[in-house]
Amino acid sequence: MNGRRRAASLAAAIGLSCFAGIAISNLYTSSSQEPNNNNNQAPTLRSYRRALSNVDPVNAATITDAVFKDPKHLYGDCEIPKARFATHQVATLYQPAFPGSGSRMTYELVEALTGMTISNDHNYAIDPNVHNHVVSVKTHYPNRNGISLEAFDDHFHGALLVIRNPIKAIPSFFNFWYERINHLENHSVRAPTEEWIAFRDANLGEQLKSWRKHMDYWLKKYENDRSKLLVLPYERLTDNARGPGTALKLALFLDSVEGVNAAKPEEVACLWHRSVKYMDEGETVEGHAVRSGSSATPYTQSQFDAIRNTMQTQKWKYKDDPEVFKIMDQYMRHIQHSWLYVS
Repeated sequence: MNGRRRAASLAAAIGLSCFAGIAISNLYTSSSQEPNNNNNQAPTLRSYRRALSNVDPVNAATITDAVFKDPKHLYGDCEIPKARFATHQVATLYQPAFPGSGSRMTYELVEALTGMTISNDHNYAIDPNVHNHVVSVKTHYPNRNGISLEAFDDHFHGALLVIRNPIKAIPSFFNFWYERINHLENHSVRAPTEEWIAFRDANLGEQLKSWRKHMDYWLKKYENDRSKLLVLPYERLTDNARGPGTALKLALFLDSVEGVNAAKPEEVACLWHRSVKYMDEGETVEGHAVRSGSSATPYTQSQFDAIRNTMQTQKWKYKDDPEVFKIMDQYMRHIQHSWLYVS
């Protein structure tokens, strides 16, 4: 399908899905004042975002939480397809993310949107059978938990870079590591606060350097052709209001890759909801946060300042990149209002 037609079709479909609920429909009607000479015209993604931008976060959360009691009313009903290896050649994508930034959640969404399976860097490096037969390859490289696939660069169309505010990503990674060293089920428990404090005091500086290095590596890799790089902020992908629009952006990017066909436009929001917000039918899960235990991950004032300084550095490093600059600015704003993190 022609790229522009595909974009328009996807935008119209996601708008229809997002406005299916009465609350969202009322929100759109009251906030959008532009004249409409066509009463049958579907609301667009832009009008959806504009409507939500005029609602304060508390009311937006109330609306979306109410809708989540009956999600099919808003998102429709859909089945996540069984992911399979492609039988044809695919221009595979890198799928990099710093540990703790939603790699598992993102690969579930990508598989849901394409019906194609995903590999990881370790498997891709040793198994030629998966070369150009998977939609993407999950990697933490250049973090030490990942390995370089630069020898296979000609296999790849581009990358889906998932980023997350390190104030949350680093504790999330530690929870994963705690489960692993204690032989616990993945995504089952959060580490005790005292264990987190010991880890943070010994490793925070190195973790912040690794987070910054990871982000810099992938942005530099595609600095000369940003059309091949999609930056996906974890916070937007998991947000009730912005998540469907972010999934639309992802679906559109996936559909531009040779050998990949994204889901039908009218299914995008539902597939996002089923894969990102649901682990099992009828069980609401915020960003797959199903771990038990305390969610407290405090920092000392000096550590908090170190995180803030890292964000400030990254923000101004990318002052000429409007998209990344805006994301870093949002992270800075979050950090500036995160006084509860300070122990």
